[in-house]
Amino acid sequence: MKKLILILCLFFQLQQTAFSATLADANIAIRTQNFEKAAKILKALSRKGDKKAQYQLAVLYRNGQGVKQSPEKSVYWVKKSAKQNYKRAQYVLGVSYENGTGVKKNNKKAIRWYSAAAKQGHRNSKKRLKILQSGRLDTNTVVNNMQPGEALFFAVNANDLSTVKKLLDRGVSVNTRNKFNRPVIFDAIEMKNHATVDLLLKYGAKVNVVDKYSDRPLHLASALGEKRIVHDLLKRGAKLNYKDANGNTALILAAMKGNMSTVEILLKNKSLVNLKNRNGDTAIVLAHKGKHKSTVKLLKKYGGKLPVTSKEQLSVNQKIAAINKSSTGVYKNWTALMIATWRGQQDVVSSLLKKGANPDQVDAEGLTPLMRAAIQGQDKIVGLLVVSGANINKVSGSGKTALMVSAEQNEEKVFEMLVAAGASVNMTDKSNRSALSYAILNKNEKLVKNLLDKNVKVNNELVNGKSDFMRAVTSMSLPVVKRLLKAGSDLMKKDTSGRDALWYAVDGQKYATVKYLIRYHNDINRKDDSGQSLLHQAAIVNNTKIIILLINSGIVVDIKATDGNTPLMLAASRQQTEAIGIFILKGADVNSKNNVGNTALNLSVLANKVESVKLLLDAGADLSIRNDKREKAINLAEMVGNKLILDQLHQYQEKTKLFGVF
Repeated sequence: MKKLILILCLFFQLQQTAFSATLADANIAIRTQNFEKAAKILKALSRKGDKKAQYQLAVLYRNGQGVKQSPEKSVYWVKKSAKQNYKRAQYVLGVSYENGTGVKKNNKKAIRWYSAAAKQGHRNSKKRLKILQSGRLDTNTVVNNMQPGEALFFAVNANDLSTVKKLLDRGVSVNTRNKFNRPVIFDAIEMKNHATVDLLLKYGAKVNVVDKYSDRPLHLASALGEKRIVHDLLKRGAKLNYKDANGNTALILAAMKGNMSTVEILLKNKSLVNLKNRNGDTAIVLAHKGKHKSTVKLLKKYGGKLPVTSKEQLSVNQKIAAINKSSTGVYKNWTALMIATWRGQQDVVSSLLKKGANPDQVDAEGLTPLMRAAIQGQDKIVGLLVVSGANINKVSGSGKTALMVSAEQNEEKVFEMLVAAGASVNMTDKSNRSALSYAILNKNEKLVKNLLDKNVKVNNELVNGKSDFMRAVTSMSLPVVKRLLKAGSDLMKKDTSGRDALWYAVDGQKYATVKYLIRYHNDINRKDDSGQSLLHQAAIVNNTKIIILLINSGIVVDIKATDGNTPLMLAASRQQTEAIGIFILKGADVNSKNNVGNTALNLSVLANKVESVKLLLDAGADLSIRNDKREKAINLAEMVGNKLILDQLHQYQEKTKLFGVF
């Protein structure tokens, strides 16, 4: 009887443990990429009616993470959540009905769910609702009622290619970001609109841009299986082996989802097949876990290796014999040491080195085994090669050393081993990048500090005259920036456009860094080659804190660029009402004219911003001023066709009794 009671107690304790897992536990499992565990927790919570769990379970089914991919099951759970009035689920359900994903396309149902979410303040639902209810997107409506960047996001999400083009032609930045720091190209990729992505790329969208999660466009396109977009991104210079916050490369993400055609494109472009993510999983391991047999077979063809069981273990000599038979195809002209290094076969590498294999042999791409090991983070093999006398400062065909390669790949352990072994920290490759350059490029502050401890040189001149310091001020924390400056980084050095590091900090909207660098800058009114000042750039990025900081630090508020535009004029042309107000408060001349005779008021009228026009009028903007075409603000308002602005100008003219001479 006591035994039975004990068993029952244990049973109920286990049941309580199993069902006490919370949504927070599921989120932790997702962040650590333990999707199977997350799915189990979310299923249990979803069956109990937890609307947030139901929504997250729908996401897992949509992406095939921890469960078999199923659009139908995704819609099933998102409906459950939406019916409980969860606005994110209502929005996703609206998208599903609008695009026909997992359900039959139905705009009426899409409007119904968008409306439900919009009532709860869901911003994207309001936008989608506006599109569906008004039919084709009207460019003027967008520009009249939104900030330029917001309008571009709106048009991209509406799949309205012509409006996207018009906005870009009007000067809206193709690299604009939303309030979540997400670049607009990410939305275009997520909408799976190849034409829109292609247009953004043609207008100069950055292919290696990073969002706040360290994702890049290639990561997203690969995960979605958008092979045409992947092809276009690679053609325009997307970096194959960059990793996201979880250490996943584009290949790992594509393999995880079983996107075989995308995997094939990435492999043909020489994606590194055996790189590991933070969990230690390679592309082939995740493809195997997902039961994507064809993808596994393809990855094996390119050298992907699944972990072997004890029964499959071969002796070193057997492995060497197998390697000697595989020196064709992908491994053509590779030596046994090269292949063993690339495959991560530590025992084989050790045996070959003991038998006298040359550790400095070079493959067709100019890479040594040490460089190959550094690329893949094979620290134990790196150790074997270094001990065997490998030349740690030997350069590849592109001039890179193993240390540069390890910095480029963010392989910290390998990097530290090579530095400790005496690797030169000051060598540069053919693009004049050093290990420091690559550490800064990858925003790896640990490596940067390590190099600074070794008294690394800090003033390499890169492409377009840029320096490592210019990049660092936009990506490194203030303590690291301070160390770089103390180490001798040239704050006043200009790039080929005449811009220095302070300009880059302003452009990157790094307030604390800007504030610090101003103390050491000897010409705050310095202009770049287009005649623009730091204040112009602060106006362009619309950072009011930096605008105030620069003005309070002594920059000339009405400083003019080569085209005659003042910072106030730039703010006016970009509908930046708050910035306009600050410039006015700081004494900017509202009646100053640019090289074609336009004032801030004229530019604000052309930008269709009612609030900005009112601010300028209240500050004393002169309605009688004509530009070089003899046009006054009222004439421009008539051309634009904005009745609110026109009425406002007429009322102000009547009120002040100031009539121009026609």
